[in-house]
Amino acid sequence: MNIFNKLDRYITDKEYKMIIKKEQINIINYIEIKDFSSTKIIIKSPDNIITVTGSNLVVSKMQDNEVLITGSIKLIEL
Repeated sequence: MNIFNKLDRYITDKEYKMIIKKEQINIINYIEIKDFSSTKIIIKSPDNIITVTGSNLVVSKMQDNEVLITGSIKLIEL
């Protein structure tokens, strides 16, 4: 697959995804951020409500369809 096909798939992808890594969670194709603080972030996705709790939580990256949360994540509830 060439780079143009990969780029096109990334741009036109509307599937909801959640990628969890150490001390970060990346949510793609979310609907809205309902509430946030340094200990809890609530995000509405197409299928459910995601509640991320922990400490020192920060929205490190926010775009129209993607949000990256970093910090000491203790719990992710769907």
